[in-house]
Amino acid sequence: MKIITVALQKGGVGKTSVAVSLAVELAKKGKTILIDADPQGNATTWLDIQTMEYELADLLNGKCQLENCITSTNTENLSIIPTAGLGGELKEYSENKAGGNQGKIKKTLKEVAKNFDYCIIDTSPSFGNFERSIFYATNEIIAVLQLDEFSKDGLQIFNDRLTTFINDNLEEDEARPVFDKIVFNAKDERISQQTIILNQFMPLEERGYKLYVIPVDQAYRKAQSAHISVQDFNGTKKETLETLKALAGDLE
Repeated sequence: MKIITVALQKGGVGKTSVAVSLAVELAKKGKTILIDADPQGNATTWLDIQTMEYELADLLNGKCQLENCITSTNTENLSIIPTAGLGGELKEYSENKAGGNQGKIKKTLKEVAKNFDYCIIDTSPSFGNFERSIFYATNEIIAVLQLDEFSKDGLQIFNDRLTTFINDNLEEDEARPVFDKIVFNAKDERISQQTIILNQFMPLEERGYKLYVIPVDQAYRKAQSAHISVQDFNGTKKETLETLKALAGDLE
């Protein structure tokens, strides 16, 4: 069992695209669950979960049992704990209750994950109490960036916050989440500046980081609209599929 969190304190970088696609890829290898921990509920919408009796907030608030909250998807071996975007309660929970429930959130996530080979968590563009609680339960963290002028600062801020949180909250004998994988999303070969920025990140490989590049690919937008995975969409770029396969392989 492995809990993998896709994160960054910035919106619009493609965290949900990576989280959903990675969950689909890992489902080829074993029993996988995707937890939609973003109050916007975009992963839930993408996977076409139109009706749900319970959402993640209900599980965290003790309104339902775990088995009542897990929902199957159209992908074999892939389940989801959904979040209702409009009218959902996760935003209220994350803002007002998560701060005092770090241990409970960790226990809940561990309980979910133990029934699966892989657990992928899609997070919001924030670094609040709720996200910290998720990191507390996580085995591995994957950061998702886009190649713009703010990406280096964004990664540095995320890494600094994560390091501070780990040092302040985990004992030396506690397992710490591994953060050594960075996905650069939507790289456009027509924009030379993006290649320059990517080259500035390459020295991270010498420090043990693994870098993954997903090209700009209209298949993501079309697959989301059709409520299918990019793996099932006819027209996804070969480079996109190869990167997702490589990332999933490194998480085994």
